[in-house]
Amino acid sequence: MNLLISAGEASGDQHGARLLRALRERLADIGAFGMGGPRLAAAGLDAVVRSDTMSVVGVIEVAEKLPRLLAALRRLRFEARRRRPDAAVVIDFPDFHGLLARRLHRDGVPLVYYVSPQVWAWRPGRARTIARMARRIITLFPFEAEIYRKLGADAVCVGHPLVDDVSEGLAKPSPLPEKTRRRLVLLPGSRSGELSRHWPAMLGAARRLARKHDLEVVAVRAPGLPDALFAGASEAGVRVVTEGLHPLLASADLALVASGTATLEAALCGTPMVVVYRMTRSSWWIARAMVHVRWVSMVNLVAEEEVVPELLQGDFTEERLAARAEALLGSPESLARMRAGLARVAAKIGPPGASGRAADALLQAVVGNP
Repeated sequence: MNLLISAGEASGDQHGARLLRALRERLADIGAFGMGGPRLAAAGLDAVVRSDTMSVVGVIEVAEKLPRLLAALRRLRFEARRRRPDAAVVIDFPDFHGLLARRLHRDGVPLVYYVSPQVWAWRPGRARTIARMARRIITLFPFEAEIYRKLGADAVCVGHPLVDDVSEGLAKPSPLPEKTRRRLVLLPGSRSGELSRHWPAMLGAARRLARKHDLEVVAVRAPGLPDALFAGASEAGVRVVTEGLHPLLASADLALVASGTATLEAALCGTPMVVVYRMTRSSWWIARAMVHVRWVSMVNLVAEEEVVPELLQGDFTEERLAARAEALLGSPESLARMRAGLARVAAKIGPPGASGRAADALLQAVVGNP
């Protein structure tokens, strides 16, 4: 079997690598080419396009990388016509893969979507197009599969590979000694742009909370981010760490978390949190006009209720963040209710083994029962 696999950013590269390894455990002669980063390449992908510099956040920011994205699109279509894959597996990265999928569909290549694009939140018409074109949509969350089934798609929920990550992470020792005070953990984001927009208000709120509640404050620096972006951390008594995320979260009394995958990691660790996010002003205006969901964080979307508070854009200020966090720290009952809600979210995300289930679902769609 020969597959085109395309992943456009770091998380997709990781999901794709796990999927490819699981596929090869089931069928040793699977070949794969397409777009990916170092993890997919290490798993055996012939990366005709490198995805390392493709990732963008926000509508305006896409324009800067448009020539590179269009070149990648042309190369992938050329290789698909030349190599004639049995199917194409596109992983998240919805705008780019929407364009690629249309071209591959016209060329007669069967399409499987993995990590279903969240266009149901902001482009219902695009979601219907995906449902029409895809042979199968493999989702990480039950509510996503239900949305696509209602649009007529063959949609299967396999759960989230993050469950395996967190289980493995929790088995490792914490990078910090046993705490002697309550612990506040800061996760300001994994991209430099996010950090520049989130860190000042997050640090200011942490200072206020630490003074009033005698907290130990720890910030997590994502791989690739320079120390310089964490300006003022040492002066404020904030320790910055680069490893041991999951034991650290499990030990935290509260976390301040930028919306994204980190909110799910905190949920799986049972960590109460306040979720924040800020975009550029122009991207925010466009997003408000296009996005049609009640919440931003995946924790609340999976729960289908507000389990964790969200402070977004103009509401995300040092003062409001400190006040919301203080209300939680001062209320054991509120923290207990939130932990119960997070446990419900973890149950919905599913058990370990998602990548294996995804491989089985893909093979069933392409060749019948493996």
